[in-house]
Amino acid sequence: MLFFFLLAVGCQEEGVEGEEVVLPENTFEHKKNDVLYFPEKLEKKDESLLEKIKNTNSQNDDIIRVDKRVEKKIEGDLIISSGEYVIKDTNFKLRGNLIVNGSGKLIVQNSALFFEQEYSQQFRVYIRDRGGLEMKDVELHTQGKWFNFQYEDGAHVVFKNVHGEDCCSPWHGASGDSEFFISDSTVGLTLSSNVRVAAANSNLFFELVLTNVSGIFELPQGYTEKYDLLIPNENGVMKIDTVHSTFTDWGSTLDKNTNVTFVNSKMTIGINAGSDWEKSEVIVKVKDLKTKTYEDYVLDYDTNTLHLVHTFVRDWYPQAFNNARVEIEDSDLADLQSNSGNAIIVVRNSVSSLAIARENVSYQFYDSTIMGDVVAHDTAQIYLYDTKVDGVIKEVGGGKVFVDGKRYVSER
Repeated sequence: MLFFFLLAVGCQEEGVEGEEVVLPENTFEHKKNDVLYFPEKLEKKDESLLEKIKNTNSQNDDIIRVDKRVEKKIEGDLIISSGEYVIKDTNFKLRGNLIVNGSGKLIVQNSALFFEQEYSQQFRVYIRDRGGLEMKDVELHTQGKWFNFQYEDGAHVVFKNVHGEDCCSPWHGASGDSEFFISDSTVGLTLSSNVRVAAANSNLFFELVLTNVSGIFELPQGYTEKYDLLIPNENGVMKIDTVHSTFTDWGSTLDKNTNVTFVNSKMTIGINAGSDWEKSEVIVKVKDLKTKTYEDYVLDYDTNTLHLVHTFVRDWYPQAFNNARVEIEDSDLADLQSNSGNAIIVVRNSVSSLAIARENVSYQFYDSTIMGDVVAHDTAQIYLYDTKVDGVIKEVGGGKVFVDGKRYVSER
């Protein structure tokens, strides 16, 4: 079990008004041979990317230019495995997955990307196997549907003046050795394992996935001159370095063998059962997980222990893996969509933002409300009893949905 006192690790410092914003010198450095590609000029190869993330509050840099954009639409998957694929001065519409891997790099400049879907999470963006993504002056549109960018295996990402819808749509999730350089942007990002982030002048919503971690967190809210956070965990070290940025929210998922306390924080919370594959017959029952401030609350959930002290929780997302069974009652839930294996989740008298089941997962909802879509993939099954669904109900592949004991009839 890794233990560290995060009140001491995270740091906030007051800055000097009018100073140039440059990320700390001790922040992780990028490989010197990589190039930050902006349309105005090509930066010298021997400079660190961190030296280029600085205050650029000029009038033209704050405004996304929309003049002279062309229209382009692609039906089906877009796969970039080598070379550079450049989208510039374009309203770009994609109805399919976007995959960047290997030596491929996607460069987007002064453009709007529209991700078209019939239902939430129908498609995704995958940046993996050391693939690259660099965006400047970009709008991201998901048309009200849930949509994710997924970064894996050494993905390299640069955002400059990039904004989605509201706070955090689309959502970004990263694992492995992925690294991010963010400036003048609005980003919601899940970090795990060995992910590293450097950010300046941005609005940030970070979710921390904690595996084999023990410690105390006090997470900043609102505008912060400088904040650094280092999180050793079972799969590496997560590192966050920020300057002149605003933290709009935080989240955390307790994966396994984790014992943490959150103090004076504001967040969403996920907690996993069945992540330890050596355990069998895992059964967890929880109730009254509400949107409220918890003054002093302890929750034991499979191999994890959560302690909240004067901390506001906006949404909960209890999760299940392997053969775990989780029963939830009278709770305010975020999205139920990251469960796997043969897990079973039973929900009673609760509200959920979304219900997407994959693999051989089974959901049972009783007397509840689902505000978004209900989608069953693979061989998953979703049972709805006296449950209101505000979004789309969809069966994909061998997935099945039952409403009040009868098979839902869909166009598939």
